[in-house]
Amino acid sequence: MAIRKDANTLSSVERRELVDAILELKQVGIYDQFVQRHANANMTAIHRCPAFLPWHRRFIWDFERELQRVSGNPDLGLPYWNWPEGGSNASLWDDDLLGGNGHSVTQVVSSGPFREGQWTIINASGQNAGSLTRAFAREPWAQSLPTQAEIDQVLSITPYDAAPWNTGATRGFRNQLEGFLGPNLHNRGHGWVGGSMLPMTSPNDPVFFMHHCMVDKLWHDWQALFPTQGYLPVRRGAFGQNINDPMDSTPSTPIQSRPADVLQSHLLEISYDDEIRGPSPLVPPFPELIIDDAAVNGQIATSGEVDQYQFDVTAFNTFIIETSGPSDTLISLSGPSDITTQIATDDDSGEQFNSRIEQSLPTGRYFVSAQLFNPDSTGTYKISVRLSADNTAIPQIQVNGPALSATIANPKEIDLFRFTIPTSGRYIIQTSGSTDTYINLFGPDSQDIAIAEDDDSGTSRNSRLRLQLAQGEYFVSVRHFSPLTTGAYQIQVTE
Repeated sequence: MAIRKDANTLSSVERRELVDAILELKQVGIYDQFVQRHANANMTAIHRCPAFLPWHRRFIWDFERELQRVSGNPDLGLPYWNWPEGGSNASLWDDDLLGGNGHSVTQVVSSGPFREGQWTIINASGQNAGSLTRAFAREPWAQSLPTQAEIDQVLSITPYDAAPWNTGATRGFRNQLEGFLGPNLHNRGHGWVGGSMLPMTSPNDPVFFMHHCMVDKLWHDWQALFPTQGYLPVRRGAFGQNINDPMDSTPSTPIQSRPADVLQSHLLEISYDDEIRGPSPLVPPFPELIIDDAAVNGQIATSGEVDQYQFDVTAFNTFIIETSGPSDTLISLSGPSDITTQIATDDDSGEQFNSRIEQSLPTGRYFVSAQLFNPDSTGTYKISVRLSADNTAIPQIQVNGPALSATIANPKEIDLFRFTIPTSGRYIIQTSGSTDTYINLFGPDSQDIAIAEDDDSGTSRNSRLRLQLAQGEYFVSVRHFSPLTTGAYQIQVTE
């Protein structure tokens, strides 16, 4: 996994690899596509708004994947510009990485790999706009970089955002981090560099990506500090700003383009070298929901609060998770045994404005989050889990019979099959097709006892287990290796 590091700490080899990858992206035209993607986006759809952070997280994530592709190194991480240690004498401005300040009069950069004659910038139309320029600390409003004390101050603020969901929000983490309230963090970084970093074509300067990597790191740290503070608004914000709206100028491949799709850093394999370790949402227990038991009373006591619950599934079945009461709720379901893998969300499928999810689930521990539709409101509700009257039978695989065809139709879906071993012996459980599958085997006569798992032992990216099995009933679950992808496959059990 790629680890994003402080740019000042990169080795000479890491610096060379990064610079070479950036120059290669420039040479083949992909770098300039990123410049235009940012420059031609609707300004108020990606700045001065709640989507500012998820939009730029997705933007630099896409760029990082391109760096990895052209370098051939899947562990190449985009470095971040550590503002308190990133002044004009910092090593990231050395000639083997970013180069230094621009000329005192022309502002043109004449040192480093992005100097005049080596690197050209473009305008929003993609036309040549000359040389890269910088003017360190010349803007009257940005003569110094953010300090650690200022960063710590902003990291203490909740909720994520607040109405009117723009620069007029008088509270909220996003507006403070972006810089329209409080000590001015993100905006000040652009202003301190100056020159090419000031207009919407600011990705022309490679420091842009390190700058926004620092912004993303702080959001990443804030999420660890406040795991119950979700993204806002859920709805009633401008289009493109609500949690499930597609964001402006964001492609839907390889992941979707909503804020909801980039909220959980771990699903994107984002990791930083110096992460804040707050009260982690990955450590239960949360209040327990008992299947087919009485509903649990819940209360959102402060605006923006997110309540968490858990329940255990001991046998594959179809379940209904729903709320009741006077509040307009929004719920999400994650698992099995992994709070970072979201399975489903719902707003108003229940009675009145309550939420309801009906889902077939294999064994494991599941997590339910509940919040109110209006992030500024408080209220009470009840929440319960029960078996559905329309339960789903587990498909049976006939040993030595034909392969069963199936499809992972939704991201994060887990399919479950059963088969019976008549006599002890050595058997093969395998998938086939073009989908990158991952299988887990349970038994005998239990969905809880894990025996084995496999990723790519079959042909192409298929899964294959060959092992000795005693007589009894077994269960095999199949998912896509990527929690973001779908696809068809076949599964078979043979001697």
